[in-house]
Amino acid sequence: MIVQNRHLHTLTWFIHLVSTIIFVLLVFSIYLTRFYEYLTPNLSRDYYTVFFSIIYIVVLFYPNILKYHYIYYSDEGDNLVFKIYPIGFFTSKKLTYHIPKRDFIKAEIRQSFFRLRTALIIFQKVGKRAAKYPPIYLNGMPKEDRRKILLSLSRLMAEVASVSKQG
Repeated sequence: MIVQNRHLHTLTWFIHLVSTIIFVLLVFSIYLTRFYEYLTPNLSRDYYTVFFSIIYIVVLFYPNILKYHYIYYSDEGDNLVFKIYPIGFFTSKKLTYHIPKRDFIKAEIRQSFFRLRTALIIFQKVGKRAAKYPPIYLNGMPKEDRRKILLSLSRLMAEVASVSKQG
């Protein structure tokens, strides 16, 4: 089974583009026209500029705050494959994990940041010890795709548990 959320990168890029165009048009209209004087005559245009700038910055950094990631997951073959890269500004770290199914131990879900971030933690057997991978944030995935990944991993954990009881 292969699951990926390639739509998220395009959607985030489009939202950034539209918000940039709207922000530029608003700031230009504030400084080139006097419409703000009719709305609130006591406030200067600088207050409007700061207000719209704060909103613009929040929209731009929203994917970074929630740690949106592009995720490719495959459980076909002998390996679990995770390809991950963060979406948003100032992100360039691309990761690929190839985990042999025979070395897979377990997967955990952890919530953080007021339950807005959902992280998947993968454990792999390395020698006689367990290694923990960095969190894979599932926030940007549709709930159905998230459910498919978790179902696949829980089946694999059941297989691992039955093999260890037999062995």
